[in-house]
Amino acid sequence: MKIYIGIDISKDTFDVAVSTQKQSVTFNNTPAGFKKFIKWMSLFDSPHIAMEATGKYYLGLALHLYEQEYPVYVINPFKIKHYAQSKLKRVKTDSEDAKLIADFCEVHKLKPWQPDSPIIAKLQEFSALQSLLIQTKTRIKNQMQSSTEIEVQKIQIAQIKQLEKQIEKIQSQMKGCVQQDVELAKQMALLKSIKGLGEKTAIELITHIKDIYRFDNAKALACYSGLVPQIQQSGSSLNRSSLSKMGNANLRKCLYMPAVNSIAYNPVLKAFADNLRKRGVAGKKIVAAVMRKLIHLVYAILKSGKPFDPEYKIGA
Repeated sequence: MKIYIGIDISKDTFDVAVSTQKQSVTFNNTPAGFKKFIKWMSLFDSPHIAMEATGKYYLGLALHLYEQEYPVYVINPFKIKHYAQSKLKRVKTDSEDAKLIADFCEVHKLKPWQPDSPIIAKLQEFSALQSLLIQTKTRIKNQMQSSTEIEVQKIQIAQIKQLEKQIEKIQSQMKGCVQQDVELAKQMALLKSIKGLGEKTAIELITHIKDIYRFDNAKALACYSGLVPQIQQSGSSLNRSSLSKMGNANLRKCLYMPAVNSIAYNPVLKAFADNLRKRGVAGKKIVAAVMRKLIHLVYAILKSGKPFDPEYKIGA
């Protein structure tokens, strides 16, 4: 008989609950805590363990369990949040959250979690650091606008130059990682065949998509990216549509400027955008629609292994 175990994990500890029991148990989020947890699990036959993708706090435990060949499920926190709302949960504690995760795992058919390949994990580390450095650079540039002291401005300029060197170095290292892997290098070349999508974006897409084969279709990738419409309607009132933004924010972010550039320079996507304008669509909604078309093209190109066809016709 399968036993479903839910884990609510934080930086220092994790709470564990079994779907068939009311009480929970707490362990330290350390290698020693992992061993105690596995010893505790020996009381159960066929345990299936589920946890939320909470920052990176879950990763150490998930990897340890995967290496010990336990079935592990890592769940999007949004799904647990909405599941709690559907169950009209009013109490939110670590133990209650662990129990809720166990219930969710028992009710839903989930795909077992697998760790990213070493090279994708490395790319993600580089990408996270690059994002932090870019944010820091932007913050210093904004501060310069209100700086009146010349000496302060000199320090700020030096900091910006240093950050730009570090960002450039990270980008170079990410490119090197991709080029060292035959399959990833092929994917980068395929993605660069889309006019308006450059090398930097191609590397970011590879980093955050991770493995195109884990998506059954283009819509699944669009959902993962948060590039599907969220429609609001009540009775006969006017519909309101916007992006759900419930997926991977990094993917949306890296597609924004390529979408803007594609509207200007990619004949296929420019024609698509022009068609939308004729139908009364304007502004950011056009950009969002082009971003969604881009992610569909990305899926088709990576799955087929064929470069972008400039003669391809896109329906609006």
